[in-house]
Amino acid sequence: MSSGAHVPVRALAIALAAASAVSMLYIGLYQSRFVERLWCPLLGDGCRAVADAPFAHPYGIPDGHIGAALYGIILALLLVPSRHRWAWVALMVLGVLATYANVKGVYDMVTLGAFCTYCVFATATAPLLLWLIWRVR
Repeated sequence: MSSGAHVPVRALAIALAAASAVSMLYIGLYQSRFVERLWCPLLGDGCRAVADAPFAHPYGIPDGHIGAALYGIILALLLVPSRHRWAWVALMVLGVLATYANVKGVYDMVTLGAFCTYCVFATATAPLLLWLIWRVR
């Protein structure tokens, strides 16, 4: 394939990584109380219940910040196209980690009985992002 064929795949991966990073950053800002009230489209108070749950602060760190950092690194690696195999391997590892973390988060939300729109979005799009990363190589 020519390098031009990768542009739409990379662009979509960049868009998904950026949207997930922003979503997780918003959650993290609420968890750190930089944002006073969390707006939760579609799921009412579910976002606040999830963001304030004990599982949402592993090692005392708001998971929104962890997710934002993870997706931010993915985004940075996608923004700097590289022909080096290590960059693609790093993207794949981070994509698998993001997918795993999101699926675990949904499991925790099911246990809690509340759901977060932003977390569900990131979880729903994580497998697509992982597939796009696979295609970027």
